[in-house]
Amino acid sequence: MNSLGRSLLAIGALSLAGAGLLWGVPYWQLQQQPKATQLQVPPCDITKGRCELRSEAFNGHFSLGPAPLQSLKTLHASLSIQGTKPDEVLLSLEGRDMYMGINQTALTPDANSENWRGTTELAVCTTGSMIWRAHLTILLDGVHYAGWFDFEAK
Repeated sequence: MNSLGRSLLAIGALSLAGAGLLWGVPYWQLQQQPKATQLQVPPCDITKGRCELRSEAFNGHFSLGPAPLQSLKTLHASLSIQGTKPDEVLLSLEGRDMYMGINQTALTPDANSENWRGTTELAVCTTGSMIWRAHLTILLDGVHYAGWFDFEAK
């Protein structure tokens, strides 16, 4: 095999290896993420006040305000949990139907760890109004609990 053939073979092998890494590494990372236990979230309009959430390990209430929820305005998130003390609480605000970037806030506990609070804001949406998703992840004793509330904001 001449040097051109070896060079093309090497380029082809490197291309295949690169493609494998581009596909394989994200797939592997996705598989390594812990599976979340879904929270039970009864129907509720988060723009009108506190909403309930339940699991087999705890009950709680979540609120996001002040109403009306608007882009580029400071939002206050509050989670109260009865019966246990989570290790971590994360709030992600996501566009339900449109990617709006990463907006994740760690809520911090009050002294008793039953109330968790944080502040954030919604990104601006050029369409004027859109449906957002407030996605909560609660880590408790090595188990991830997840649930969400959809809401409209301008």
